[in-house]
Amino acid sequence: MTDRPDMPSLGEPGEARLGLALIILAFGVLLGVLGPFGSYLGISLPVRVLHYTANMAVISAMAVAANALAARYLYRGPVPLWGSLVIALVIAPPGALVVMAHLRFFAPQVLPYVTFVELCFQTALINVLVSLVVRAVRALVHARHVAQPQAAAPVPVVAEDRRSDDILREKLPLPLRRAPILALSSEDHYLRVHTDRGQALILMSLSQAIEALGEDAGLRIHRSHWVARDAVVDSARKDGSLAVTLANGLTLPASRSGRRLLEDARLV
Repeated sequence: MTDRPDMPSLGEPGEARLGLALIILAFGVLLGVLGPFGSYLGISLPVRVLHYTANMAVISAMAVAANALAARYLYRGPVPLWGSLVIALVIAPPGALVVMAHLRFFAPQVLPYVTFVELCFQTALINVLVSLVVRAVRALVHARHVAQPQAAAPVPVVAEDRRSDDILREKLPLPLRRAPILALSSEDHYLRVHTDRGQALILMSLSQAIEALGEDAGLRIHRSHWVARDAVVDSARKDGSLAVTLANGLTLPASRSGRRLLEDARLV
């Protein structure tokens, strides 16, 4: 009796967080109504809904944190599907402890009939299922957002004083809109924008952002990373790989083609 998936990073925009909350609520209610793993026999419907929704909320928060940490420190970019599925399995045992605690609170009468191993298996199964559903929903939403600007006819406006990067900056929080952009990092269907005043996650592709900033603004040093030319302050090689350090202390990896671009620009 459990649940939970792969989720986006902790800094996602409000729309994404609301969408995730709705998915969590929907799964909690659905699992409560269906009463999987025999829970329909020993727990009443209202209590089942509360139990599964609580499981979804707590274990989903664990998965969000785990995916965010993996994206920042392990992958230095978006977590691939297989990585999120591994996380879903890894958090199954602590998730099973959450389920057991909720059972002790909501339905202690069923505890003698379940084991920790069973709860681990059930948690892992639902974690993987919800991870796949969340990925699919996010892909559909992203496809719709990308298609909408292309379908809209451009509206002529007086834009003599508009910056070419306004399409990017208008998506940033107000405190960051005029801050120098140091780097861009793709995270799944989202883009993390690093500035000298902080960072933000927006719904935009890396290629669109690079086009908005212009070719002379910086270099795409990796399929998931772009850096401003004047933001690179240091570089280091390890085991044949190159990483650059930016003015804000951020370190990003460079691919082979990115290293050539950096060398040609005399930045390393």
